[in-house]
Amino acid sequence: MKIYHFSFPPAAFLRLGCKYRPTCAGFSLVEVTLALGIVAFSLLTLVGLIPMGLTTFHKAINTSVSSQIVQQVVTDVQQTDFSQFTVQNPLRYFDDQGNQIGTVANPPSNGLAGMVYQVNVIVNAPTQVPGGSSSSNLASVIIEIVSNPGNQALTYDSGHSVKQDPSHGIFVSRYSAFVAKNQ
Repeated sequence: MKIYHFSFPPAAFLRLGCKYRPTCAGFSLVEVTLALGIVAFSLLTLVGLIPMGLTTFHKAINTSVSSQIVQQVVTDVQQTDFSQFTVQNPLRYFDDQGNQIGTVANPPSNGLAGMVYQVNVIVNAPTQVPGGSSSSNLASVIIEIVSNPGNQALTYDSGHSVKQDPSHGIFVSRYSAFVAKNQ
């Protein structure tokens, strides 16, 4: 039995051209340029999304702090004597963490330097219930939260509500709650 052994000499690789030689590795200039273009386009798209992400993050912080402020104000109203509800509550000032730093009647000692949120509380007692009758045992509370870090002057309408002024960046978030008299 005869065994045949086939081997290709190195000269055979030279005849096939650079495409199949093991020592001929790398990328052409066209391939590198296309790869850089794709990477640059992808990075530009990601950089373009950063402002939208920051805006969404800022809105999420405002929503979270506003919820904390509403919870604190509603708790304060629930702990107030029901006969005191008709007294108009003063404007309250809160910092960026949702902590109350003062009111109009009792301003903070350092001024309004740390003030970010202004809160206006409107209490309507007695409140109309469905069916057209009013109940002297029910009060509606409207809480208006204004993100106003620049401490711009606020304007009010005839119902003591804060007017929105988008041209100056003043947006009002309104929340409502009902408080009943405990018999």
